[in-house]
Amino acid sequence: MSELIALADVSYQYPKTEHVALKKLTMKIERGEWLTVLGRNGSGKSTFGRLLNGLLRPTSGEVFVEGLSTGEEDAIWTIRQKVGMVFQNPDHQFVATTVRDDLAFGLENIGLDRTEMERRIEKYAALIGIERFLEMEPHRLSGGQKQRAAIAGIMAMEPEIIVFDEATSMLDPLGRKEVLATMSMLHQRGSTIISITHDMEEALLASRLLLLAGGEKLAEGTPEQVFANAELVRQAGLRVPFAVEMQQQLEKRGLSFHTACLREEELITELWRLSSTK
Repeated sequence: MSELIALADVSYQYPKTEHVALKKLTMKIERGEWLTVLGRNGSGKSTFGRLLNGLLRPTSGEVFVEGLSTGEEDAIWTIRQKVGMVFQNPDHQFVATTVRDDLAFGLENIGLDRTEMERRIEKYAALIGIERFLEMEPHRLSGGQKQRAAIAGIMAMEPEIIVFDEATSMLDPLGRKEVLATMSMLHQRGSTIISITHDMEEALLASRLLLLAGGEKLAEGTPEQVFANAELVRQAGLRVPFAVEMQQQLEKRGLSFHTACLREEELITELWRLSSTK
């Protein structure tokens, strides 16, 4: 993997307020990784996402995307083509009367000819599994279907990085499952994924976590490394994954585990192992 995004001592303060949403954050994001940014409301995680494609500009410090600074006006158009964003509310992401026309809207804005537009629409509708929705009005889709259509629209722009800003938070369990499966598929195909969430199921899919609280970095590392310090996660106002919580409770009752369990299936396997050794 190679460096794709770099943040150098980045802070952001919202205009006309004293609220500093992000404080002196320095880090790198590698090509092809899945970074999940965790934090409760007000932690700075959505500000982080918006800084990556220039929707917000740092108050101090710099954000670089493949060497281009978001502080340079001439670079913003290129950066926004490299960094696509999927937002929380799918209803706010549609501008056309059909899904097909909505996918075409963004492609028209970057000047593609009709043949290339149609090729990309068909390709990414098939990839995301929304072909049967192309002629439908977006408001007739379920929440999960709307988000998948929004993802197809972003993918049709062929960005190198996709930022999912609380993209599953307004969905029912089925819709969340559909979108998480789509995110996993895109990552397996080589996309760089940045997900912003407080959902632990989503966090466990990541290769790396960034834990924020009050605009500051509390922890950074693999899910195994971050959730090993469950108390720090709780201090950030979040619940640890169910398997981590359960393992800790069982250990307090005298059970001795050989490995740390993040997922329920890992916990079940370890409990079976313990029961078979008695």
